[in-house]
Amino acid sequence: MEFKKVVGTRRSIRYYQPWRPVDEAKIQKVLEAARLQSQHGNAQLIRKAVVVIRDETPEQTWNALVEALYNQPAAAQAPVHVYWTIDMSGWENLRDELLKLIEAGALTSSYGWSEQFVDDVVMKTPDFNVLAGDMRFAEWLSAIETGLAIGSALLAAVDEGLGTGMLTGKRDRIRELLGMPEHATPAQVQLLGYPAEDREAGGQRPRPDFEQLYFRGTWGTSFERDPEVVRELTEAGAIQEAAPLHWRKAEVRALAGLFGLPE
Repeated sequence: MEFKKVVGTRRSIRYYQPWRPVDEAKIQKVLEAARLQSQHGNAQLIRKAVVVIRDETPEQTWNALVEALYNQPAAAQAPVHVYWTIDMSGWENLRDELLKLIEAGALTSSYGWSEQFVDDVVMKTPDFNVLAGDMRFAEWLSAIETGLAIGSALLAAVDEGLGTGMLTGKRDRIRELLGMPEHATPAQVQLLGYPAEDREAGGQRPRPDFEQLYFRGTWGTSFERDPEVVRELTEAGAIQEAAPLHWRKAEVRALAGLFGLPE
């Protein structure tokens, strides 16, 4: 699928085919997309994930995880859960990871990068090395970096023809069930499976006006939206028909009947 159409087609899928397992190759491709995403300081060990596949998980553990996700029906239906996690110990390797970038030619001497610069400046400057400063900033930046990986994983899932969406849950309970160390914090849980609902899921979700979100030059000065660009993105599938599509209520009634849920 073309990138713009992948972006436009992504939905938070909330109804899955629980009887249909996900090919392991597709799971790997989703994880590969996350692994390759940009990372501050190349500290890529911050963002980790535990993949839980229902068919290879003891029923008692699976049911406990679903309960930890507040017994949301989608959690019970989706055959794969990806527990994205922030591992703060990943920052401890920052120096070595930066030196790898210098060796790879990504950080160059023409920009002042050297082993001495890493030791004398980067490792002592909180804005570069978050462990040298306020831990609140470290946690905030770590959440952003993990979010970048998750965003790529969501788009990769759509590209692979899967349904996907994000849930939250009881983090301490998830950590306990999955044997995570104290320095690792479950962030969000990505569901993977084949959608039981149409992949349009009733249409593209409402979003704020472009000019409300993006400014030009100074805060509050709207970045004006070009109608020609909107037309181009619509033709490419990035901008799609807005929800609710006229058949959505009938679809939801049918799905409720299928899964024994209230309408």
